[in-house]
Amino acid sequence: MAALGNFDKPIIHGLCTYGFTARSIYEKYAKNDPLAVKKIGGRFTSHVFPGETYVVEMWKEGNIVVFQTKTKERGLVAMRGFVELRDSSKI
Repeated sequence: MAALGNFDKPIIHGLCTYGFTARSIYEKYAKNDPLAVKKIGGRFTSHVFPGETYVVEMWKEGNIVVFQTKTKERGLVAMRGFVELRDSSKI
């Protein structure tokens, strides 16, 4: 499948990047409770190769967590987005 996208080696599926990013945000801002999250949205901006390390940078603005997920090895942003927390969450 990677060859169809003109890659010379396999790439990580975007949903894997999405999942690792969401888990990092749940751990930091939602106390591991996915019900504390109202909405999550993101956009993929680059690819990730197997073996690369995710670096999730996130900051909170009210009940919105803004994030970007980078690759440590290449420093490329692979995904950007936001998470909207429910008002009832005491974080």
